[in-house]
Amino acid sequence: MKQLDADKLFDILLVGDHQVYQEHGVEQLVDDTYTLFGSVIKGVENYYIIDQMYTNRYGEAYNSVREKLRVKYFTNLMRYLVTIDMSQSDTRQNLVDEFGLQAISYALNEMIDCFVQVEQYEKCAILQKFLDIFNVINLQPTQ
Repeated sequence: MKQLDADKLFDILLVGDHQVYQEHGVEQLVDDTYTLFGSVIKGVENYYIIDQMYTNRYGEAYNSVREKLRVKYFTNLMRYLVTIDMSQSDTRQNLVDEFGLQAISYALNEMIDCFVQVEQYEKCAILQKFLDIFNVINLQPTQ
């Protein structure tokens, strides 16, 4: 069986949003808080769906690149989070109303779990700030 290339496996999902929005004439959405945050929430959900599909289809060949892919994909999602302006007083509540606290908590905690495992603590710190803003619990066990 041909070896899977972790650098190309998820490339279709990593196409820059700016390019997609530009093609559809809605570039203004690139910097929209809801679009950015929604890309993170739905991105985590989509990752696990695709992860399961690739696990079923490629088995051990996929398992050998699985963790590298998760880090790459979640790192890509981080670029959305760092551009979100949470300084508006109603932004937090609007995001909770739009996506739900459970989905927000799940996505942020899954990303923290990923970055803790590879010891990328600077990304964990950014994610923790979002958990603090939403007053949700970091599910990571303390050491």
